[in-house]
Amino acid sequence: MPGPWAADRERVRQKPAASPNAARGTPRRSTKGRLTDLGAVIHTESTDQKTAVVDAVLAIAEEIGATPAQVSVARVRERAARAATSLIPIIGPRDLTQLDHHLGALDIQLTPEQFARLSEVSAAPPGVPHEAIAGSLGSIQGGETSRVIAPVAPVA
Repeated sequence: MPGPWAADRERVRQKPAASPNAARGTPRRSTKGRLTDLGAVIHTESTDQKTAVVDAVLAIAEEIGATPAQVSVARVRERAARAATSLIPIIGPRDLTQLDHHLGALDIQLTPEQFARLSEVSAAPPGVPHEAIAGSLGSIQGGETSRVIAPVAPVA
């Protein structure tokens, strides 16, 4: 009996659609990698947001002369430094070359503008119930949102 992820695995195994950047010559896919070798469920560029994130990472990597993996790890390290809670980047190199590339991120310092670009493009939508409440906030507050003073929520 197939497991709960069988449909996702099958969808990922299908040949991915050509990237919108294929015409620009930006490499996105290869014949070697986790998608082809392992057939495991991994993230692909299945949404506009995912494509925008990859575009931003590739652009910043080109700007600073680093690999996309180094930019990604550097962004998570910077996010951890700004976070109110503990956040530890976990890397998963499969060989020493990948480990060297990931450790190279320790020498990378993203500019505030680069960090903002990556944060903006990768921001997750708040989801339910936040979006539903935001859409009906005017009627909940009697139609005059400027007259309602929101309580201050302490942050631990």
